[in-house]
Amino acid sequence: MTVSAEALWTVAVIVVVPLVIIGAAELEERLRQADSPLRAPVLTVRNWVLPFFAAWALLGPVLGVDPTTWYSRVVGTGLLLSLAVAAWQVLQLVGRGVRARPSGPGSRPVPQLVLMIPRLALVIGVGGLLLGGVWGVNLSAALTALGVTSLVVSFALQDTLSGLASGFLLLSDRPFKTGDWISAAGTEGEVVDINWRTSRIRDRNGDMIVVPNSELANASLVNHSAPVPLHRVVVSLQVAFANPPTLAKEMLLDAARSVPGVLAEPPPAVLVTVIDDPLMGYDVHMWVDDYAIVPRVKGDFGALVWYQSHRHNVPLPSPAQDIFLHDPAAEAEAAAPTLAQLREGVRLSPLLAQLPDPDLDRLAQVARRVRFRAGELMVDPAAEAPDLIVVVDGQAQLVLLVPGSDEAVVSDIGTGDLVGLLDGRLEDDLVVAVRAVTDCVVVLLPAEVVGETASRNAEIAAAFNRLVALRTRRVERLIARRTPQIAQRPGEAT
Repeated sequence: MTVSAEALWTVAVIVVVPLVIIGAAELEERLRQADSPLRAPVLTVRNWVLPFFAAWALLGPVLGVDPTTWYSRVVGTGLLLSLAVAAWQVLQLVGRGVRARPSGPGSRPVPQLVLMIPRLALVIGVGGLLLGGVWGVNLSAALTALGVTSLVVSFALQDTLSGLASGFLLLSDRPFKTGDWISAAGTEGEVVDINWRTSRIRDRNGDMIVVPNSELANASLVNHSAPVPLHRVVVSLQVAFANPPTLAKEMLLDAARSVPGVLAEPPPAVLVTVIDDPLMGYDVHMWVDDYAIVPRVKGDFGALVWYQSHRHNVPLPSPAQDIFLHDPAAEAEAAAPTLAQLREGVRLSPLLAQLPDPDLDRLAQVARRVRFRAGELMVDPAAEAPDLIVVVDGQAQLVLLVPGSDEAVVSDIGTGDLVGLLDGRLEDDLVVAVRAVTDCVVVLLPAEVVGETASRNAEIAAAFNRLVALRTRRVERLIARRTPQIAQRPGEAT
């Protein structure tokens, strides 16, 4: 026996629909107790979709009522609209879940436009079915007229449409977001709002600048807040040439560290950029985590530099414009140390101070006073006969240079100590050298003249030998601790 379609639809209306309504009611109650957002679409299905479906099935498949009658079309319209409302509620829930999803490092939020496309498609699809399928409206003529109208409107509003397309690209690509600091199209400021046509940017004056998205899309854009808020502030300034770079850099670093908002990590840094008399140029690098405070950081740093320059005794360039007539040769000669000053520098060494006055005068005549920067090697390890050095001011270290390893400290060198008695290359490419710990002022004495002087003074020569022997033993003990295989055959120090 064959069951007719009318009988199946009758069973569905009388049995299946009530059972589904009861099940939907039970499901809605459970969702209500769990405070689930799915309760709204389930409630729409139970209260609207299922009753309209039962009425539509009863009129059409069961009773065979003509679908063109007005009440059949009203029922069909109600069914279609209730289904559309339920689908809209589901799409809203999906959109909220996507927006609330936590974003990982480097990920971007889903643009709002992407979430709106399914809803727009739903509205267009339901409208087409409602007009063409339910009410029998011929849409071909309407679509043709709409195409012609769209062509005319696109020509008339091409600039506006271009802005909308640019807004679509910005919302999709997300080169910046609300709250970011950007520079683009001659504008710098904080992004306040982004919409389809324009972006609103608040500049540092507190003014709101409305920038068309088409300009932002065609401009090179700098996002100062991405990928991280960390931003480097560079301040260029000049300091008097007479200041040693080490002192000037210490002064500038002290000023940078004292500025509120400057991060300790990464630490501030100072680079020498220009070496030119009468001024030297420096770049000070400071890191902040908020681009909005950059002008204040620069202002605070400039004020602190003035105070730090006085505390460090590092003169800044004077803005006064004076005309000086000078002779460079005469000024260089006047700036050179006098013979008496060189003699006092030699006498700082307790060992050389024992020499007779003629020998001291001889050493002073050939001596030179030079300055070494912190970190420099004060003695050239490759020199066959290195000069003897008397430390006048500063601190240094006698170090052992080991290839492929860190240098090892043999002893500390201070004011009045002699350098050059033990240095040079040993076996196995080991090098004994002297490195400045701070800025050092020294007096250089030629090795030949020192050797001649020592040959005429037996006590001084013996003192030299004792000092060499003492430093040699220190080097050998250090080699024995660091490289036992080398300690079995220590090299001879020069």
